Amino acid sequence: MTDASNDPQNGSGLCPDQGRAILVVEDNPQAAKLLSLYLSQAGYRVTIAGSGAQALALAGRCRPTAITLDLLLPDMDGWDVLAQLKATPGTQDVPVVIISVLDRQSLGFELGASDYLVKPVGRSELLRALERCMPRDEGVCRKVMVVHTDLDKLNLLAMVVAQESYEVVLALGADKAAWLAKHVHPDLVVTDLLAGGMDCYALLEGLRAEPETAHVPVLALTTGIGHPEGSGEGGDIEFVLVRDNELIEERLLATITRLFKRGKLVADGKNNGRTT
Repeated sequence: MTDASNDPQNGSGLCPDQGRAILVVEDNPQAAKLLSLYLSQAGYRVTIAGSGAQALALAGRCRPTAITLDLLLPDMDGWDVLAQLKATPGTQDVPVVIISVLDRQSLGFELGASDYLVKPVGRSELLRALERCMPRDEGVCRKVMVVHTDLDKLNLLAMVVAQESYEVVLALGADKAAWLAKHVHPDLVVTDLLAGGMDCYALLEGLRAEPETAHVPVLALTTGIGHPEGSGEGGDIEFVLVRDNELIEERLLATITRLFKRGKLVADGKNNGRTT
């Protein structure tokens, strides 16, 4: 383990070797020591930052593999730290796992957190959260945005997608999804056309309107009735057909896996409008 210091108030040490480097942002010395112990025992190399300013400086200089972030910091709001990390090109793709006494998971995911744990956090819970968002064997940590108009159903859909260890971002509604996608740069958007009030056309138009998201593919759950008009015109949309009383988890995950294994997803436009 390489620590910035045994004292989390001091974040001026050397950066650990990249590969399994974790930046722990925590101002409580006992909590920082415990998280560091969990991580080092699992083979991670740990650097500790005791403030928001130290966290931003170390994240930019050391480029950790992942970051754990407490929201209650002495010098700045943890939400501001997260926002700056996600707005900075050098750190925007670093997975951030929030660890806080504040139970505001939806906001955390909306702002780009890869996972959200509510204190107290156990060793296995922490390690599972990191495993879900760390780069996989092929060296790519896939980021999937899930979109729904109902918060409970949004969380359920996110749980399904998270089974395959994708980095999951939640968006409540088409407008929020288009805005959030511009900031978090998902590899794929999964939505549910069966959701009441879901305007898939508006979602596609919102994605197309920004250069950062113009070619992000969309995977939509549908009954097969009433596919959105215009979805084949550069929308890069693929459908998963939902039948009555069917558990679609396995087929949805298989379709996502197939899209990623295809390499280019459906960005070349040849598969627009395909129904699975």
